[in-house]
Amino acid sequence: MNIQSELLLILVLVAAVLVYAILIYFGKSQLRKEHILPLCLIPVFGLLMALMIEFMIRSGKQGMRTLDSEHAPADDEILWTTLKSFRERRDLVPLEEAVLIDEVKVRRRSMLETLYSDPFNYLAVLNTAKYNEDVETSHYATTTISRAQKNFQISIQRQASEVECHLDDPAALDAYIEMLGKYIQSGLLEENLLRNMRMVYAKALDRKLRMVKDDRNALTEKLRNAIELQDYSCASETSQLLREYWPEDEQTWIETLRVCVEGLDRTQLQEIIQEIQAREIIWTQQGREQVGPWVKA
Repeated sequence: MNIQSELLLILVLVAAVLVYAILIYFGKSQLRKEHILPLCLIPVFGLLMALMIEFMIRSGKQGMRTLDSEHAPADDEILWTTLKSFRERRDLVPLEEAVLIDEVKVRRRSMLETLYSDPFNYLAVLNTAKYNEDVETSHYATTTISRAQKNFQISIQRQASEVECHLDDPAALDAYIEMLGKYIQSGLLEENLLRNMRMVYAKALDRKLRMVKDDRNALTEKLRNAIELQDYSCASETSQLLREYWPEDEQTWIETLRVCVEGLDRTQLQEIIQEIQAREIIWTQQGREQVGPWVKA
């Protein structure tokens, strides 16, 4: 082999390495960017090893590349940068099914793709997935839950500051109350933290009702929140206000019955049933079904 042939072979090899490195860099290969360095620095064998690994991954013998979750940074980019590198859009499966899939690689990939589509719609399932026997599956779920908690806390702190800076702005208070309600209903809070957050929620609702005493949504939320806090006296007083403001509305009486049933107050329950029967309330089908066990509406 003469010198010209050797130079030509070297040029072809260098060109092939550069092209492959570019494909890896722009996500067109199954290899990760950290593989570019050995590819470029190891003559001939670097390219051969890269091609072998590529072949094994694409043939399914080595499994798809997964997230190095234990090294994932604990910031806003956690998991999401890697998730965005999925170039092939497969049909997403429901997260409830993904958690139950036996094949580990399939379960991980299905969970990641589903979470990337809209992770915060699956918080209830994620609370189950974090106890999955597969470490990676559990880690993905736990990481997403931590991210959601962080986002909620930051939003609540920001909106609480807005409320304090604009004491007479009902819109700021409404946004704060809405965010508290979403956090409470998210399923992310453990028992003690949930109770504390409900107490904060109760104070925010009282503040709203001092601005607008007949705010129907605030009164209803205050009643339901009081039931969850087992403060049945407060719930009963709130139901009385609902009856004063909207005596002919079915939802008023549904909420009032809820207080009696949850509080195990049989005497009050009988009184409310008699009062309902004495009124001409226009019931919807759904309302009839809700009060059916106690009242023939």
